[in-house]
Amino acid sequence: MQTTHSHHLSLHSKSQLHELSPQLKILATLLIVISIAFSKIINPFQIISHAVIVFLIIRLSNIPLKTYLKRLTLDIPFILFALFLPFLSSGNNDMVFTLFSFEVYRTGLLEMFAILFKATAGLSMGIVLTATTTNIELIYGLQKLKLPPIIIAIMSFSIRYIDVFIDEFKRVKISMQSRGYIEKGIKTLLPIAYASGAMLIRGYERGERVYLSMISRGFTGVIELQDRDYKQSNYLQVLTMISIIVLILDVIL
Repeated sequence: MQTTHSHHLSLHSKSQLHELSPQLKILATLLIVISIAFSKIINPFQIISHAVIVFLIIRLSNIPLKTYLKRLTLDIPFILFALFLPFLSSGNNDMVFTLFSFEVYRTGLLEMFAILFKATAGLSMGIVLTATTTNIELIYGLQKLKLPPIIIAIMSFSIRYIDVFIDEFKRVKISMQSRGYIEKGIKTLLPIAYASGAMLIRGYERGERVYLSMISRGFTGVIELQDRDYKQSNYLQVLTMISIIVLILDVIL
């Protein structure tokens, strides 16, 4: 089975990362995110090192700034959560100042910064990966990394049907607007909620039909993709190694 459908997150542009093998990009993203997640982020060296690494990778991806900032809005839940930490984490009576009668503690400020930095850096790496890799390349990369076929099949269909739902939701919304629907306030979102529920039911029924159709055609759960040629680059490998070294130094020192 082979598909050439490209997900909505990938950008059809040229950059050094677009031309690299997907398995390298997936592995590098995973290692860098793990390195950032397990770093303590308590000294300038760690902060600057990881920030520079992520910045250089974003530059290599050639993602438009507007697109990057728009996708970075997924970071908002982490921001909202982190804003409460300075008031909740008291530590060892290390109060820094008082804000509107609320005591702000140094421990809480450090925890807030760590969450914001790690969430933003990790999300940025995810943005780069999805922007420079099509869905077929993601599946190909996972296959090359020797993931179990069942996991690859599940992820392949998940990616495919996310696109289907997005397209269908857009058509439903356009249809509603052509009938005079206008978004104003929370109450007007109720028709959207009803439409979304109906879409989920139709999506489930469609999935059942597709599954039965594939079984009747001999689908065994294995998605086979043809080998592809990709350019080699040391930039991403070097940045990944630096990120790992920063983590090791953080653990040792």
